[in-house]
Amino acid sequence: MARSELAARSAGILGTAIQLVMLLLLLAIFAAVVLVLSSLASLTSVPSQVGGVASQASRALGSAQQAVQNVTDPNHPPVGLAYDTEFTAIDTWHVGDGLPGGTEYVLTVKDIQRRAGDSPDTALYAVVHAELRQPRETRLLGQLVRSDSDPHDYVVYKGETFRVGHAVYRVNWISQETNSLGAGVLRNPDAMTQPLKFDYP
Repeated sequence: MARSELAARSAGILGTAIQLVMLLLLLAIFAAVVLVLSSLASLTSVPSQVGGVASQASRALGSAQQAVQNVTDPNHPPVGLAYDTEFTAIDTWHVGDGLPGGTEYVLTVKDIQRRAGDSPDTALYAVVHAELRQPRETRLLGQLVRSDSDPHDYVVYKGETFRVGHAVYRVNWISQETNSLGAGVLRNPDAMTQPLKFDYP
């Protein structure tokens, strides 16, 4: 009976040892799979890292070239300027002022308002009111039946463009403190690709 107990115990210990070896083998296989997957993931990110290194190298080369040019040519043109639209004039209108030009319509700055929570460039806007110089009248037997001045209000933000008469304007700034807006007359309106907010010839 002692022998059978010893055999049963050794079989139990042997079974536990086999289970532990199997568990360690499965953990090793799992670790190998994770290692292979991470290696594949790092290989797929290598081209983007190479591109980043190449762009940094080209920037360093460009800045070194610029430094050499700055030393050898003291009259070199400025670097890093952002060129804006060219204006022939900048006009300023206060609330109640009329915009120049326009044959059929009269345009006036009606109001300057502020939107809450927006950035400084989009918080302020101007309301431009347009109406006919001479209202359209409908008469019946000499009596005025209807008069229509075709009123329109347009909301204009900084950076937007509009045409009045022959001039194309781009809003340069809007001020609520002075109740005014400033707009530049574009030097080359044909080169502009931005859509017009309104167009009154």
